[in-house]
This record gives sequence, structure tokens and C-alpha cells, in this order.
Amino acid sequence: MTSIQRIMLFLFVMSCAVFAQQTRPEKTKYEETSRYQDVMDFIGALKMDGKTMKLSWLGYSSQGKHLPMIVYGNVADTRPETIRKSGKLVVYIQGNIHAGEVEGKEAMLELLRELSNGKHQEWRQNLVLLIAPILNADGNDMISLYNRPWQNGPVAGMGQRANAQGYDLNRDHMKLESPEILSFVAMLNEYDPHITMDLHTTNGSFHGYHITYSFALNPVMDPGLDEFTRNVFFPKVEQKLTAQQWRIHRYGDFLEKTPAGKPGFYFWATEPRFNSNYVGLRNRLGILSEAYSYISFRQRIAATKALVIGILDVANGNSAAVKNIIAKADESARNLTAFDSLGVHAEVIESDSAQEILLAAVSEQRNPYTNEIMYLMNEDSLKKIRTSEFYGTRATKKVMVPARYIIPDSLVEVIALLRQHGIILRKTDGQKTMQIQRFVIKENKLAEREYQKHKMRTLEGTFETVTQTFPAGTFVVDMNQPLSRIALYLLEPESEDGAVEWDFFDKYFGDGKYYPIFKVIN
Repeated sequence: MTSIQRIMLFLFVMSCAVFAQQTRPEKTKYEETSRYQDVMDFIGALKMDGKTMKLSWLGYSSQGKHLPMIVYGNVADTRPETIRKSGKLVVYIQGNIHAGEVEGKEAMLELLRELSNGKHQEWRQNLVLLIAPILNADGNDMISLYNRPWQNGPVAGMGQRANAQGYDLNRDHMKLESPEILSFVAMLNEYDPHITMDLHTTNGSFHGYHITYSFALNPVMDPGLDEFTRNVFFPKVEQKLTAQQWRIHRYGDFLEKTPAGKPGFYFWATEPRFNSNYVGLRNRLGILSEAYSYISFRQRIAATKALVIGILDVANGNSAAVKNIIAKADESARNLTAFDSLGVHAEVIESDSAQEILLAAVSEQRNPYTNEIMYLMNEDSLKKIRTSEFYGTRATKKVMVPARYIIPDSLVEVIALLRQHGIILRKTDGQKTMQIQRFVIKENKLAEREYQKHKMRTLEGTFETVTQTFPAGTFVVDMNQPLSRIALYLLEPESEDGAVEWDFFDKYFGDGKYYPIFKVIN
């Protein structure tokens, strides 16, 4: 082989290596998104040294696809106990919970490439990252050019919102019916990440930002954690991204008439069925990222990656403060009975002060392959308005917080659900007679329409105090545990997002007079 041939061969090999380290959007000029096999091939081509980057697994999809999770940081192995004992701040990041919202998946592949090439090494000082780029792997590969047609690309199509079972995974965090979210919650129980990021793309809202975010919104969550997230952590993140010329704000939509009857920038989700709210009720920082649908596909990927990097930079520089506020939130949860009452129904309310909000018009483009209308933000139309912002929360129905819940051992599905969430149960070691509160059912309503394959059930009634004897082996949920907030939302009969609403009690109502779980008020 001549010297010229050797040079040509070397260049060919190098070009193949570079091509292998490109994402599918990069290879197709951002017309296509990565399929599951593309993700696995990309991860396989990364330079994983087995020291700072290691391949692990989150779980499986409903069609049996193995869900990758890459561990990055100075830890000896990928075992949960190793990572928990490392003393590092653990951050979990997932993309593609909605498989038509593909930007988080692509952004995390790009970030993994940067990590494998030696960038961001400063994070290793204080952080361990768990990165799961493709949670909804089945929905991801159900590509159609007609999924989310109004979104500005990828013009060759994207996956669907639901998983292969037809569930919206971002509504499954309380009922746990999908293997993907069961795997996610098992990861929370095993690895106990301090921060969780869930990466999305907006679905219908109009504003003037490249990237928006939210955090847990529910009045039951720890107030110290809420204050820290709102007023300490995210102002630093916003400052970083604004300095890089990204337009960033809290996630929402400008409505001429909000539920409060006035104009405002509004976000609506408070229930723990949503990922960030669920994580917040577990006393951890739950973060929602929402790239704007009406900027280009390439911009959305870049904006999502910029937000993740900004959050990780702030987390790395404030790791001690984050761990401290989380420790206090756990301690607060162990003393939840110090609260006379807490909400089991909530609503979003107006924040303390009006805010300047960026709005922009959109122009129409045509998808070159379907001729469907796509929208693109008109940068020349940006304008500021000052309006009310709805980012506070309040309880609309409160209940007394018990010292413990008493659960008959016949409620096997409910007991299994509590264990899957990581809630601690114990059994009575003998027959017990105690004064309890029993819920008397006055109304039992079933919704006419299905939601997530359920007809939602609601109960109304009152508690009465009685003395009752329970046999040995009765289950008890003591409320002096870190997951007491989740336990409260799951077990209260009138909860807006509990086991009653998701039909777990349908066969346990007996004569329909009493709710079959009891409360002990200390």
C-alpha cells in the first residue's frame, strides 16, 4: 500500500468514525429524528471508558425494548448503593416521555457525545448523572408525517405521544400501569436522585421564548423546597441562559381569560400524576423542560441542551445547598402530622406580582412532504406585555393529616401499589382495638367519559370517629416517613389523584357505605 493509499484509508476511517458519532438529525440536515436502533448504535459508538461513563439500564418498554441509562461521574460502578453512598448530587435526566416531542432525546445524545469527548469534566466534582434519552421507545418508532403536523419539523415525521399501550406516560405516575413509569419509579426508589429533569416540547401554547421550564406545583409539597426552587435555583439558571442569548421563562400560555376570569400567563397542572409534580411530592427537585414548538427543530435541540447544561452548572455550583434543602424536606415529611390539614385538591392561582411576558406571532410554512401547515415564530413580531402570571397554588379541599392509615390485608392491589411507590408498610403483630376515623360515603360518582382508559371515580362524604378491632396482619402506613406526601394523595378517599380516582377500590366498596381504609388521628 502506497503512502497516498494509507492516507486515504486513514481519512476514510476517520470520516466513518465522525459519521458514527453524528445523530440522525445531524446526518439528515434535521429532517429526521432518531429511531430506537439509532439511539442504541449512537450509544454503542461512544467512547465509554468504564470509569466516568458506564452503560446501565432503566428497564423495558411494553414491547420489550431495553431502555438505556448512562451513568456519568466519579463512581466505581452503576449499582444504586454505590451511587447513593458516593456523597455526590445525583441528577436524573430523561427524554422522550412523549415520543413526538423528540428534542430531549436528540439533545441528550449530543450531551453524551460531549461527555465522552471530555467536556464538562467539572461536573464530576459534585455530580453523578443518570441519562435516559429514550423513555418511550415504542412510541418513538411509531413514526408518521402526520404526528404533530403544526410543529416546525422534523419534516420527515416523529413518533406518537402515547406508549404502545396507548397510555400517556406523563399521566401515569400515581397509577403506575406502564412498564416505562414503573421502571422510572423503581429508579427513584433505588438511586434516589436529588434532581429529576423531564424533557418535553410545547403542545399548543404560544409565547415568545425559545425554552420554558416548570417545577413542582402543588401546595402539599415542602414549602422550603418550593421557595428554594423558585427564588434561588431557577433565577441562577435563567441568568446563565439569558447571558447566552436564549429567551427563557416559566412554562405557560397567555390566555385572554384564565380560570380566574382575567388575562394572564397561565400554567394549569398541579396533580402528582405529572412527572415534575410527582417528584416534588417525593421531596426532590422535579424539573419540566419545554422547548418551543414554533422554532426550528435544530433550535429546539440546542435550546433544550442549553437548559440542561445550565441546570447542571447551577447544580454543580450549589450541590451542598440542594442536598441541604432536600434533607430538610425529608425531615418535614417525617413530621407531616404537625400540619393540621393539607390539600388533596389544588388549583393554580395568581402569583404575587405581574410579570413582563414575551409574545410573538407565527408565520405559516408548508411541510414539503405533506403540504401540512407548520408554524414558525416571527422574530420581528416580538413584543413585551405586562400581565398577571399564574404560578402559585392553593388547596381547594383539605383533609386532616393522620398519624397512620390502617389497611385491611384484603386490599391486595392497593398494597402492591403502595409498595411500588416505595411507601413503607408494616403489619400489626396481634389483634388491635383502636379509635379510628372512618369515611362515610355520601356520593360515589363515576365519570361518563374515559381518561387514560379509566372512568374516574370521585367520592364525597364525612369522617366519623369509632372504635374498631383489627386482626393480626393488618397493614399500617405510618406517616412519619419521607414519602408521606405521596401516601396522603394516594390514600385519601377524596383525593383528586389517588387510588380511588384510578379505580383501585372498585371491588372493595362492599355495601358502598364505608371507604375501606381508616385513619388514626394522634
